[in-house]
Amino acid sequence: MDGFNLSDIPPLRSPVVVMAFTGWSDTGTVTTDAGLRLVETCNAERFLSVDPEDYFVFTDNRPVVKLDDEGQRVIEWPRNEAYYAELPEAPHDLVVVVGAEPNLRWRTFSERLAEVMAGLSPSLICTLVARPAATPHTRPVPVSGSSADPQLAARFGLGPSMYQGPTGIIGVLHDALRRRGTPLISLAAGVPHYLNVDENPLATQALLQALRPVVGFMPDLGDLEEQGERFLARVEEASRGDEQIGQYVAMLEQNYGQAPDFEGAFDDGEPGDLPPAADILRDVEDFLRGTQ
Repeated sequence: MDGFNLSDIPPLRSPVVVMAFTGWSDTGTVTTDAGLRLVETCNAERFLSVDPEDYFVFTDNRPVVKLDDEGQRVIEWPRNEAYYAELPEAPHDLVVVVGAEPNLRWRTFSERLAEVMAGLSPSLICTLVARPAATPHTRPVPVSGSSADPQLAARFGLGPSMYQGPTGIIGVLHDALRRRGTPLISLAAGVPHYLNVDENPLATQALLQALRPVVGFMPDLGDLEEQGERFLARVEEASRGDEQIGQYVAMLEQNYGQAPDFEGAFDDGEPGDLPPAADILRDVEDFLRGTQ
């Protein structure tokens, strides 16, 4: 048993598959927030769930106790799920895979998931990544992409990835999908490395906007723009009047757009060398944690 529980789904029109996983490649839950928003706004239906028993160490990735609508305690286990949405007004239907990076059996997990996705005859699979980058919060979140396929790279204006080194589940999935000949690209958001917070709606919004040419429609941002404005206001409030913080952000602003792309993000690897934020930005992090 591989723990993959599949439901029947109708034939899909050359679906585009979007994949996001918490963990190594999901700074600030940016990618999984984007994936879940796609699921919600497209009224996508679940057709795949993966039993976590064989893929997680629960002392490392613990289940969570929550109260349901009736006040009863329920256990939420780490999840990996896939959803589909029929989109007659878009050029393709949509499949969204959202989950948590497993602790165990990566090869089994990746091979099985790649097999399921390839069976849908997708026109394209796009993995999402969010990694720390030397970018200021006062500028638009940079989103870059890569593809090993020259035609796809030219079509979407992407570059190759030259990263070599440790990788996460997305890097392993890329290998499994590539060996099946699946059209594959990555989109990566660069998140300000000094904002160590649980959510970054500005980066989630940037990823969703970058997905427009990939999925063939503009994802509904809903209240995400308002959330981004509130987030930015909190950061500004935390840093206002601190000369050292102002100087640090000004340095990042001066270099914004001049540094090479953070190549490690594209293959789900280590982020590149980042300038030290030192202790001067700890107050910003503490403030943001206290206001979430």
